Amino acid sequence: MVKTWSKNTFWQLFVGSCASIGPFALGFDDGWSAPATPSIRKDVTLNATDDQIDWIVSGIPIGCTIGGFIGFISTNLLGRRGTMLFISPVYVLSHLLAALSNNFWWIFIGRILAGIVDIVVCMAAQIYTSEIASPELRGIIASLPAVFGVAGILCTYILGTFMDWRTMTLVELVIPVSYLSMLFHVESPVWLLQKGKIDIARKAIKSLRGSHADINEELNRIKENNEKNQNKGDFSMRDVLRPQFYKPMILSLFMMFFQMFSGYGPIIYNSVEILQSGDTTVQENFASITMAVLMLAVVICSSLFVDNAGRKILLIISGIMLSLSLVTLGIYFYMKETSDRNLLSHLGWIPFASLLLYYASYSSGYFSVPYILLSEMSPARYRDIMCSIGYFASNLFIFVGVRSFPHLKYYLGSYGAFWLFMSNMIVANFFVLFFIPETKGLSLEQVEALFTNEEAKVDSNTSQEEGIGNTAFEAEKDSHQSAII
Repeated sequence: MVKTWSKNTFWQLFVGSCASIGPFALGFDDGWSAPATPSIRKDVTLNATDDQIDWIVSGIPIGCTIGGFIGFISTNLLGRRGTMLFISPVYVLSHLLAALSNNFWWIFIGRILAGIVDIVVCMAAQIYTSEIASPELRGIIASLPAVFGVAGILCTYILGTFMDWRTMTLVELVIPVSYLSMLFHVESPVWLLQKGKIDIARKAIKSLRGSHADINEELNRIKENNEKNQNKGDFSMRDVLRPQFYKPMILSLFMMFFQMFSGYGPIIYNSVEILQSGDTTVQENFASITMAVLMLAVVICSSLFVDNAGRKILLIISGIMLSLSLVTLGIYFYMKETSDRNLLSHLGWIPFASLLLYYASYSSGYFSVPYILLSEMSPARYRDIMCSIGYFASNLFIFVGVRSFPHLKYYLGSYGAFWLFMSNMIVANFFVLFFIPETKGLSLEQVEALFTNEEAKVDSNTSQEEGIGNTAFEAEKDSHQSAII
């Protein structure tokens, strides 16, 4: 948590919150599947088969996978703020298609379109929040998309208790109206300077830092970094072999793999059915809402501590607790399949308790930190394409996880699937411990320098305020470069 909460601090938080409406929409669509799936099964006007329902549920991750590359183009050409404003009409179309049709294919196409819009806006929001924030606030502000994403999941779970899936889909149409709030905020100064709009960028930084702030040092630092990247020419395949590209890209892809194969997709999309199959003694919809409330509380707390505690410690704690929740869930389902049911008559609370621990653990680190690291570790020159690849991989992994979960349960049993996810988290913890650099308190230029042999300027007004100076930066750089990547 930052030491002082000035008027400028709250203004940056407010701007970041407005930009995080897109992640709220993605959270809404991610959470939609849990209450919507039982409702779709009861919809006699649709009469969908189990396989069709599985494809409808998979529509969002399919769309998100496609949208990753669209996001790369739009955030570069239209800007981060411009992308959020431009694509909102497609969001309206996607939800009208899904809510008003009785044809499986139109509903499926509507969900894919919604996924495309969700991820494009989320990419823009994640890049935007990391670029508008001052270094000492970047961890908190870059966590806002995750906070709003969980709020979207919670909203869906609440609405799902008294709405059918069609009504719930139509309610989402109020979200694009909120995008219009970005009309009153500035574009990312980093993008503006990349496009040579120096005067507008100066005004944007002034707006974000306050009228009395000395912005010359920050403006010059961003300009120098942009000029250095522009002197290297346009992106080409040879850039893939540059350490400042392939090192953070490989690290980010591994983090996306570990994040999504922690079981996030299968569990968040099927939480109601997992509770039902576990014969839980807790009412399913109440349990889902409780889990989402806990998830929201934890992700808010982790966002407040990410700048003090650091990224790595949150990931490691999150990974350990995720492993505990998954092994417990696996043991329960193993006993359910192999033991006398009378032995489990008083243990129906275990699936609910295990999922509570899972939601809290995931929210404390793996829900937001991999995306923070992706935006932080990506050099300004490659940030658009690297975030595009990262989001593409993330949603491809979600799609594979969601579609493969029924097959994993068939071949391994439910307990085997949960234990497989647990094994993934054990490996993830060792990977984070030995290979992920700590980025707290560093400017984006300093983070970029971790992957090169170049030096980065230390902003004395930010880094030293947080106790991060040249010594700490050099120590982190030396320890990271000694790791085998």
